[in-house]
Amino acid sequence: MIRMAGLFTVVLLSLVRYDLANAQTPLSQDEQTLCNEGEEIYFSCPLENGKTVSVCAKNNTDPDRGYVQYRYGSKDDVFVFPPENVQPAKTVEITDVSEGSIRGLHLKFSKEQYTYVVSSVSPGELYVSKNGKIIFDKECQVSRYKNFSNKIFDEVNEAPVTKVDMH
Repeated sequence: MIRMAGLFTVVLLSLVRYDLANAQTPLSQDEQTLCNEGEEIYFSCPLENGKTVSVCAKNNTDPDRGYVQYRYGSKDDVFVFPPENVQPAKTVEITDVSEGSIRGLHLKFSKEQYTYVVSSVSPGELYVSKNGKIIFDKECQVSRYKNFSNKIFDEVNEAPVTKVDMH
C-alpha cells in the first residue's frame, strides 16, 4: 500500500510539473520586441495598431558609448532611428515626466523637425511630433510593456520637460 501511495505521488507530481510547464501564459516582453539577441531592451510593447515599438541598446554605459535605437514596425518591416549605431548623446534624451502620483519617463529621439517619443506613462505609448504638432499617437496594448530601467539615467542625457512632453 505504501509503495502504491509513493507511485501515485510520483505520478501526481509529474502531472503537476507537466501542467505548469505547459500552462498558457501571456507572451513575455522578450517575445514582443524588435531588439536583437545581445541587445538590451530598454522598452518594448505591442501597440494597438498591431505594430511594435522597441528601444534597443548595446554597449551603452554612458551617453558617449555604445548605441540606443528606436525601432517601430514588425520583424519583417522595421523603421530604425538612427539607422546606424551612433552614440546616444547625439540622438536621444530622457525626461522625467512624473507628476504627483503619476510616474513616467519619455525617451525622445529627434531628427530634423521630427521627435519620436516613447513614453512609459501607463499604459505606455508612442507618439510622433512634427514641428511641435502630434502627427501619430498609439498606446501600448493594456500595460504590456517593459518599463525603462533606472540605470538609463547614467546612459542617456537628461533633458527638461518641453512642450512635446505635455501631450
